Amino acid sequence: MKHHNMITILLPAILVACGAPATESANDSGTAAGDGSENATMAVSTAMSTNNQAQVATNEPLSVYIGHDPNEEVDGVMFANHPLVRGAVESAVPDPAIRHWILRQGTAAPISLRGGRLVSNVCEPHNCGPHNWTILIDPAGTSAEVCYAVNSTGQRSTWYAAGKPPEERPGPCPTS
Repeated sequence: MKHHNMITILLPAILVACGAPATESANDSGTAAGDGSENATMAVSTAMSTNNQAQVATNEPLSVYIGHDPNEEVDGVMFANHPLVRGAVESAVPDPAIRHWILRQGTAAPISLRGGRLVSNVCEPHNCGPHNWTILIDPAGTSAEVCYAVNSTGQRSTWYAAGKPPEERPGPCPTS
């Protein structure tokens, strides 16, 4: 069997295994439409690359929290108590009173992954609108931004990042 025919036959199975929808890539005779081996090879490479990126994200220390409530223990540790999260927040937020709020339990939505960072949004119970905070941290726990909002209108929030002064920005903290 020629190499391109093998790719044509295996491509749908590989794509499905990598999470991509199967597509018809062979004609009735079981041979590639045209040569097509370059396109089939590119599709396999792209699908495998996408799958490898997903695997990298799930192998990072903080990825286990994706989909969990920040107040829920995963492997015996709540998100805000994880040493990588605590370290990143302590590096970013110089004010101990604000750090106290950011590292405590509260009303929360499940942690999500957005733009390559975990997003954990928590608020003060029974006072969510005017008092909430968000931790945005990479899955490896090496870089974080923290948003903290204390106001009655949600028009402004304060952002923190390690090595930078606090920055006032328009709008509320992002939600997970």
